[in-house]
Amino acid sequence: MKNPKIDPAEKIILLGASRGLGQAVAQGLQQLNLDVSCFSRSSLEAMDFSKEAEWPNFIDRLVKLNPDRLFYFAGGGPHGDYSKKEWKDHLWSLRVTFLFPAFLLSQIAKFSSLRQLVFVGSAIAESDPDPQAASYAAGKAALKNLLLSIHAEQKSAHLDLRLFSPGYMDTGLLPANAWPRRQPDLVKAPSSVADAFIEWVQSSDDTQRHFVLR
Repeated sequence: MKNPKIDPAEKIILLGASRGLGQAVAQGLQQLNLDVSCFSRSSLEAMDFSKEAEWPNFIDRLVKLNPDRLFYFAGGGPHGDYSKKEWKDHLWSLRVTFLFPAFLLSQIAKFSSLRQLVFVGSAIAESDPDPQAASYAAGKAALKNLLLSIHAEQKSAHLDLRLFSPGYMDTGLLPANAWPRRQPDLVKAPSSVADAFIEWVQSSDDTQRHFVLR
């Protein structure tokens, strides 16, 4: 992997960076005076990744921006017993957490300058049961296995494809009454996780394409 350190001339695009870890990473990169553009469903040029009919248009817009690095943070889902939530909410979770990332990966040949693509997984949801977050956990587990499979297919590919999997964070995705908040030191501040993310994406260690941070 050549020159992983971010150059000020590079263009970085963050998807799903209106809050939580994405917002913290955007702020950290901006403090380094790097060229950062952020897109989400609440941004000025909105991209709602749950709207499948718009996906080809989103890809066209991103291709025209010609990014060097692309970081995807969007995800989420209904919190509570799976069978008590509406199907439309589970479908929203699967589209945003897994299906749009899968579509993006299928279109990656259209990006001429992209050298690094990083998705955010979950140290908990992608590997272990995550009660009250079943559809979110399903999406993260699927994302992890998709990326690991693509790594196995394309060991010599020029694209630096990575998965960053943090543990529980103090964001709106974790309800105020959720059990992890009652455990000491289990829930981390997004700013500290963002620091680890920014350091890791600039690492040249080929063995660390999946980084788990608990």
